[in-house]
Amino acid sequence: MPINRSLPAKKSPALRPARASSRLERNRLTVEQYLSVLEDDEKAELIDGVLIVSPSAGFWHQDLSFHLQVVLHRWIKAHGLGQIWFDLDMVLDEKRGIVYRPDLVYLSKTHLHRLRRERIFGPADLCVEIISASDKPQVLLRKHQDYARYGVRWYWEIHRREQDWQLLEYELGQAQEYVLRQELTGEDWFEPGLFPGLIFRLGPLASGEYKQAVKGRAKRLL
Repeated sequence: MPINRSLPAKKSPALRPARASSRLERNRLTVEQYLSVLEDDEKAELIDGVLIVSPSAGFWHQDLSFHLQVVLHRWIKAHGLGQIWFDLDMVLDEKRGIVYRPDLVYLSKTHLHRLRRERIFGPADLCVEIISASDKPQVLLRKHQDYARYGVRWYWEIHRREQDWQLLEYELGQAQEYVLRQELTGEDWFEPGLFPGLIFRLGPLASGEYKQAVKGRAKRLL
């Protein structure tokens, strides 16, 4: 049953404004500087010009991301819907210096013009974040707010809960705020609002058990 619950307004996380420190001001990056940084084994994002670096993802995180991308890619390709990528920069605000790198990011065919210089400039249609213990709560909150503020229509947040999983599906509602549409465990069947007809479960999918993880029309694609 869909959950029509708007998230309450939240204060921005404690990321220091530019005027708070001349040292911080000197260390700020422009989007151009950020995009020119060499790739490494760490996940880097940019929030108000501040470089936020996270450790590389653990094995369970990478496993789930890979298997979920396989299912979504085959569904998207079979229906000619657009494209999906892993760990691709999404530039939301060039002037303020806001660049995120979701675990998975999807662009519909209608919005493929937002691809420039091998990145996405503007909001994606779907961002998926698989949450690790090392992720900073204030950064996750800021992402949630910015994804909504800049027009990412669908946002999935996935948590590992001991031996189970939790999936939260948000849709952009009025006043640029997310509405929680579905909240499921790893054994619940999930039919995304963005991809009607695609039905899968996170639990078996995380282990690569595709036949047990999907049902309906998706079985023909795996």
